[in-house]
Amino acid sequence: MLHPTVFNVSQVCYQLGIRHAVLSPGSRNAPLIISFARNMQIEKYVIPDEGSAGFIALGVAWETKCPVVVTCTSGTALLNYAPAVAEAFYREIPLIVLSADRPPELIDQRDGQTIRQFEVLKNHVKKSFQLPVIKDEDDAQTFQKDLINGVRLSQALPKGPVHINIPFKEPFYPTENQELIYKEIKGIKVTLTRKSSCPKIDIPVEKKVLILVGQQDTDDELNALVKRLSVKVPVIKTPLNNLQNGINHVDTFIRDQKELTPDILLTSGLSVLSKNLKVFLRKNSPSLHYHFDPAGVEVDTYHSSPLIVKQPMAEFLTRLKNYRGNEDYLIKWKRLEEKAKEGISSYLQAALFSETRASHFILHSIPSDAVLHLSNSMPVRFGDIFGVPKGVRTLSNRGTSGIDGCTSTALGTALASKRLNILVTGDLAFLYDRNAFFHNYGLSNLRIVIMNNQGGGIFRLIEGPPAQPELETYFETRHNRTAAYICKENKFGYFKASRLSDLENQWKEFLKDSNKTKILEIFTEPEINQKEYKKLSRYINERVGN
Repeated sequence: MLHPTVFNVSQVCYQLGIRHAVLSPGSRNAPLIISFARNMQIEKYVIPDEGSAGFIALGVAWETKCPVVVTCTSGTALLNYAPAVAEAFYREIPLIVLSADRPPELIDQRDGQTIRQFEVLKNHVKKSFQLPVIKDEDDAQTFQKDLINGVRLSQALPKGPVHINIPFKEPFYPTENQELIYKEIKGIKVTLTRKSSCPKIDIPVEKKVLILVGQQDTDDELNALVKRLSVKVPVIKTPLNNLQNGINHVDTFIRDQKELTPDILLTSGLSVLSKNLKVFLRKNSPSLHYHFDPAGVEVDTYHSSPLIVKQPMAEFLTRLKNYRGNEDYLIKWKRLEEKAKEGISSYLQAALFSETRASHFILHSIPSDAVLHLSNSMPVRFGDIFGVPKGVRTLSNRGTSGIDGCTSTALGTALASKRLNILVTGDLAFLYDRNAFFHNYGLSNLRIVIMNNQGGGIFRLIEGPPAQPELETYFETRHNRTAAYICKENKFGYFKASRLSDLENQWKEFLKDSNKTKILEIFTEPEINQKEYKKLSRYINERVGN
């Protein structure tokens, strides 16, 4: 008999703001599946592969800005959530992991599909909860209380994943004549963290101020303020911070130009992609560093002992309306940006077809109202090098920076979005996550561009591997696979290009409205990619003077 408190799980979640659940079929989690499946107020997605399901849930949560439930059966199914949970932890995205478990007395007794589930994700969740097997009313109250606390905690700053482990004894299903009714719980709601007051921060007019925002979603208020301030203060603009104004291409020109050292560094957001920028700021520390984070998470990315301000950056920047800025400092940044642009332009005029040349075309041909997903490895780096058109909303799994789940995350965002979603990915990341398509949902608003260089091309472009005899077999992992059969199996539209003219001729048709997902596979040669990437660097360095 299905206990009413268990059946009410989805209703409790609904009252606490959950509108989406990703369900992976199983027997032990049947009570949870039944609860969510029969709750018409919650959108459900049935995803058999838990590894993919976790990232799809992450994509849905990113798009909707609401917590998302993922639920699985007992045993190793839960372990497959770990990569997505870690990504959500470092991106501060609220996922509610509801794992079904065997009763406690069966753990470590060689019972089937039984592992030590409680706290198995503890290093990358805000908290782990172990709910009781319901035997009486006291158990039911504890069950409900801990469920409420877990869902609330995921939404408290800093937001993030929680793990709620739920042991079940048989039977898992309602009896034939059992009436199941959702019961509204009175008095439960999400408790929002109060904002603290912003301390007084003085910015002397003669000081050199640099604004650096890490990965974040589009922030209209911050963008409006940055637009006004970027004519006075250098603001670093990257695809992943979704700012519409500022200094572009910083990773291509920043090295050890001490004249760019800020007196005062103002930062906010999550991780910063550019290794060169991080190294520069670690070597050339500002006199003062203020990091704005409403959650108050203490990080020291640049080894500069920042003062943590528990406020959004936008609230502080409103006070800089009268700040005149250091004109000479801004000019130095803009001059280098212009030289980097000249280097890119000169390179494009002499470029052979390669991953570098194709990436520039793709990134600058993204429709301004699209959502752009950049897979880890080279696609996200090319985004940082070349930039994207204004208005494009950009994201990447830079919490843990893995290739696992890039496709599934994009798919999750597309499921919850009406906008066109375009994923630019590499062949290994795409093939690694092919189970992203193991479901029954058609995604007409999803487009995938695969840069197929027959392996992990990044290992030719970073220091170390190219000089080793093991390069092709052990680092690049050379292969001869394509996406053609995956497209055939899933009835996707399939396009391919091995020349720039192929790419240009097919691009409009590739983007055109359709009733199905479309994939464009771009084939390039690793050796040419290596030469062209170095050529781009040389053209920029010659102009910048590095």
